[in-house]
Amino acid sequence: MFKVVLVFPESVAGIINNMVEELFKYGFAVQAVYVKDGAIVDEAIKRQLLSEANIYITGNYEPIRAEDMDEAPSLKLIQRFGSGYDNVDVQAATQRGIYVANAPLNSDSVADLTMGLMLALLRHIPRADAAVRRGIWRLWIGHELAGKKLGVLGLGTIGKKVAQRAKAFEMTVLAYDPCPDYSFAQSYDVILMSREELLKTADIVSLHLPLTPETRFSFGEAELKMMKRSAYLINTARGGIVDQQALIRALHEGWISGAALDVFSVEPPNIDDDLLKMENVVLTSHIGGATFEALDRMVKVTIENCLRILRGEPPLTAVNRVIKRGKQ
Repeated sequence: MFKVVLVFPESVAGIINNMVEELFKYGFAVQAVYVKDGAIVDEAIKRQLLSEANIYITGNYEPIRAEDMDEAPSLKLIQRFGSGYDNVDVQAATQRGIYVANAPLNSDSVADLTMGLMLALLRHIPRADAAVRRGIWRLWIGHELAGKKLGVLGLGTIGKKVAQRAKAFEMTVLAYDPCPDYSFAQSYDVILMSREELLKTADIVSLHLPLTPETRFSFGEAELKMMKRSAYLINTARGGIVDQQALIRALHEGWISGAALDVFSVEPPNIDDDLLKMENVVLTSHIGGATFEALDRMVKVTIENCLRILRGEPPLTAVNRVIKRGKQ
């Protein structure tokens, strides 16, 4: 009997329990492990779970390395419950005949949050809310989105969704992507330009890049100093893209006007992190893809991927191509 192991934060236990019931109906042996939100599963427990699994589904970001896979002779699929899979050594998995798949079905959710963070930051919504709750009634003067230049760094699926929403807000959309979709840009009146030109021009810069060795800490002091002092930074991609210490200096010293972050270099951030003390920053707890609609879509594709593995077929959303199967 195929064994499916699921590792998820406690906050989504209700939704994941429904997926567990579905997998049981299809004849899988299922083990669900829930960890405290913001934590990752203990290394020893992770190794044990992997060693017993045919399919390992993770909604967390625990690293899954070559040495972990070497202890998992029956493993056929590592399924990430979300878009990102930078915690998995995909090359090592491919060499061992293990599929890696994601569930890239939360782009609308992330794009919605991106726009929400822009509004929250430019209209001081969190500060106004906190003030009213403290009995303080004052006028918070902000900025409109209409007429602003939005710079989208990374015009992939999520970047495109953000661009479409920004056009509805009557923003001018600028974009940089190393392999741009010229047809999309033309259809939605997106102005393609170099990365440096975008940073110097945009009123708001929104990051929508994957975390790779090339993009890790690629947004640092040089990039922040290229931005206008009146500009804002939004990051709903990955915390590791931004040099967080450089961002803190930029916010302290006024290189830029503010930032909104859903992701951090260390998650959760330390309670003493300087970012948590700044008034020109809006922070959320990596909730970009966390909507009921997105979770429902991800559950469906995850179950389908499990069934395809059971039938000896590649997953619908495989990010690697397996030629030589691993140990059986």
